[in-house]
Amino acid sequence: MSEMETDPAMQVEKRQERRMFMFITIVLFPLLSVMLVGGYGLLIWVSQMIWGPPTA
Repeated sequence: MSEMETDPAMQVEKRQERRMFMFITIVLFPLLSVMLVGGYGLLIWVSQMIWGPPTA
């Protein structure tokens, strides 16, 4: 084993990186996706209330 793998500070940093990655992939990205799609839907809905539905 190299010295870096046995360094306790490096192990703590790797653990923090792993936890942050899990948080981002499990919580943050899905939440942001739902907010983005919901916000776009709200924007379309409000614009149709103001200017009416699209006409062809």
